[in-house]
Amino acid sequence: MCTNRFVTDGRTILAEVGEAAGEQTLLDLVRNQYAFKRILRPYLHGLEFDDDFVVRWWPLGEKRNVVLDPDRSFGAPIASGSGVPTAVLARAYRTEDDLDVVARWYEVSKKEVKDAVQFESDLAA
Repeated sequence: MCTNRFVTDGRTILAEVGEAAGEQTLLDLVRNQYAFKRILRPYLHGLEFDDDFVVRWWPLGEKRNVVLDPDRSFGAPIASGSGVPTAVLARAYRTEDDLDVVARWYEVSKKEVKDAVQFESDLAA
């Protein structure tokens, strides 16, 4: 087996390996057993690859405005367009309870504030 494609579910390291039939499967390198790709797929969404390396994570999906990118804000969750930390936007919204006001304060879109609030709420749950 030879591969340079690895993924993680946050608990273990998985290698994408090819089988004789040409179908890709996942090998759990920690437990030394195969994993079910269709079960893990929901946990691997939002990962953006450059070649075979994960370069950023879009935890709400790539069409939303929250990103974790080690090249920006030391990998902390930020609003993708502006770079404002999601924790700052969510805290401001909890204090003010008005998307328009918070968006104006930080010069971001209302959508960025809304996505930041959702991300931080999901973290707290």
